[in-house]
Amino acid sequence: MEGLTLQDYSEHCKHNESVVKEMLELAKNYNKAVEEEDKMTPEQLAIKNVGKQDPKRHLEEHVDVLMTSNIVQCLAAMLDTVVFK
Repeated sequence: MEGLTLQDYSEHCKHNESVVKEMLELAKNYNKAVEEEDKMTPEQLAIKNVGKQDPKRHLEEHVDVLMTSNIVQCLAAMLDTVVFK
C-alpha cells in the first residue's frame, strides 16, 4: 500500500523546484556546448568531452525523473480522492 501513499505536497513542490533549477543550468550548459561545437574541427570534437559531464544526457535523466515523479504523484492523488474518500 505504500505505493499509493502521497508525498507531502510542500516537499514534492520543493523537489520539483530544485530539479527544474538544475535542468535550467544543464540546458544553458548544453546550449553553450552546441555553440562551441559549431566552431570546432572534427579532431577537436573527438577530444573535447573526454572526462567531462554530458549536459544533454543529464538533462534527459532529470526530465525523466521529474516526469515520473509528477505522474506518480498525480495518479496517487486521483486514486486517493476517488477510492479512499
